[in-house]
Amino acid sequence: MFVFDIPEIRDHLAQFLNPCQLGSAMLVCQDWHTTFLPFLYRSTSVIATSEKNPTPATIEKYAHLIQALRISGFTESLEYYAVPCRNLHTLTLDGNWMMSYNGSGGSGGGGLFRRMYGSTGSDSSSGRNRDDAPSKETVAAEFSSTVADLIRRNPRLVHILLIDQPCISSTRLWNALAESPKLSSMHLTGCTIHPNDTPAFWEACSNTETLHLLRLKLPDGEAFYPPLKSHPLSDQKLLLPVTDSSLSLPPPPSPPSGIITLMESSLSLNESSIPPKDTNSNNNNNNATNNKGKVRDKALFSRLQVLYMNGISDGFRIISQAPLLRSWQWALGTKLFPREDIELTFPRLKPFSFFRDLDIQMLELNDTHIEDLLDRMTDARDVNLNWTGFGPKSFQVLMIRHTMTLRSLNLLCVQVQSKQIQALLTSCPGLESFVADVLFGTELVRYGAPTKEGSEDSNEVDFASPDYEYDMSVSAFMGSGTGTLLGDDWVCLGLKSLTLNFALWGKNIHLKDTNPDSQAAMQKQYDLEQEHTFRQLARLTQLEKLQMLNATGKPPFVQGVNLNLRTKGGRLEDLAPLTRLDTINFSGTQQLLDEEELEWMWDHWPRLFFIMGVFNKDPVVNKRVVAAYKERQKEK
Repeated sequence: MFVFDIPEIRDHLAQFLNPCQLGSAMLVCQDWHTTFLPFLYRSTSVIATSEKNPTPATIEKYAHLIQALRISGFTESLEYYAVPCRNLHTLTLDGNWMMSYNGSGGSGGGGLFRRMYGSTGSDSSSGRNRDDAPSKETVAAEFSSTVADLIRRNPRLVHILLIDQPCISSTRLWNALAESPKLSSMHLTGCTIHPNDTPAFWEACSNTETLHLLRLKLPDGEAFYPPLKSHPLSDQKLLLPVTDSSLSLPPPPSPPSGIITLMESSLSLNESSIPPKDTNSNNNNNNATNNKGKVRDKALFSRLQVLYMNGISDGFRIISQAPLLRSWQWALGTKLFPREDIELTFPRLKPFSFFRDLDIQMLELNDTHIEDLLDRMTDARDVNLNWTGFGPKSFQVLMIRHTMTLRSLNLLCVQVQSKQIQALLTSCPGLESFVADVLFGTELVRYGAPTKEGSEDSNEVDFASPDYEYDMSVSAFMGSGTGTLLGDDWVCLGLKSLTLNFALWGKNIHLKDTNPDSQAAMQKQYDLEQEHTFRQLARLTQLEKLQMLNATGKPPFVQGVNLNLRTKGGRLEDLAPLTRLDTINFSGTQQLLDEEELEWMWDHWPRLFFIMGVFNKDPVVNKRVVAAYKERQKEK
């Protein structure tokens, strides 16, 4: 029996074939035709600049097989593709079709213009004067109506993406989206919302569970914002989504066995992150329409779970009425977040039962704002707060409430201190991705460690206290201090991506002490810090991406000396256990690598592909190593 005679194997193979390969496979025999035909039309694209578009007749014939339909640019027969596809769940309209209108001078817009506005005499566009061409507003209205018809003819639609459609806006379109029974996800990019359409627009947005609003042009003014309810969010009863497309929340990651962090005793974790079961769920599903009406009485965005936006000044109005919110991302855009809106809306925010993912890079947010957001989250999982005012208050909430559940954490912030970075690395066992600025070697090797008065146990020193300062003097390392301690081991052994600027020798880098004893002590200090830094990195055996770079661009002399990645004089061999590593980045650091180190990396890291940074500060040597790297990369 031939292996491809088994239908399940053909189904699996079909997932990896492109349309051309699927078409060839269909010609083998009838069984193969039956297997591969649904995969050929499962995702169908109609692109204005392509000469290989399916005909309208083909679309209509295989409409029952189409699950995802993409219409890109201004197609000549858009209305011909507005056919019922009973299994269509994703519709994508991208490409600025008005550019075609502009390029044709309003008279060469193709078959759609001819069918809608053609003269009775000639089919040629030359038989029409420029004055007879429809206005942009008229064409936009007709185009929006065509899209609305396409939406209404496909009641199983779940996801819609409108990308770079600046003029595709009408009340009819937004009403069609609001009334679509299965629609739960909208992705809107580069759209213009007219003042008269804002009520219908917000109504359509309020019915979604996943909402992306990027580069939208919304009218300014209180009348065009989402309405604020008179009652606070805390007065709302917990409501569960009534659609089948709701996503259950995964449980928080369990810490590795045998690992007990210093913060574990102070954590206040919920017993479960799964929404409570509704004993009347069957009745709720049977009365979805009634429930939806009741939900609107309580919160406008009562079904919203994932929000991704930029350039919208009223985002807090949305999240303040989204009790089921679990992920909020604010992307950097051209429109700043008005500080008055932050101050107005923050008092309205109440704890969110399922809010776990936060990606918000806003310079306007200070330490108190971020503290409030983190305090309202439940078992935070993915947190990105780069370039915000994250500070001591935010750090305290993060350590007390979220260390055991964090999976991804980005903290490129001015106020984040080195000892806070070390505290997170020693307290977050489930961490898989971590980005921060500078980690000093003094966090891993502590010099001149004082002891508590009346105590001989130096381990009782509270190194995390903001009042404690390490003794960085050479005399402290040479023995005048009370001792040298090693920092706590990192507990994030499942880390897959790490971005840090490792700075050794700390504040002593600028010292110009010619005393041989002092120089020997400083070199010993550097060697000890480097040894224990590499030892911590070597324990991260799941690491796939290691970036030891100066992400903020601060001068090296301010930070300290970088890790030495050489095999001779450095400790590159210590990183041999990192066999999963595929990317290493040492951009902005000072290295003295040659072909020997490069060959060592290829030999010990079999998955390695990307090496980024200056290999050697000597231009001649660096050019030689780069050439060897490119040649070896071709072999990969």
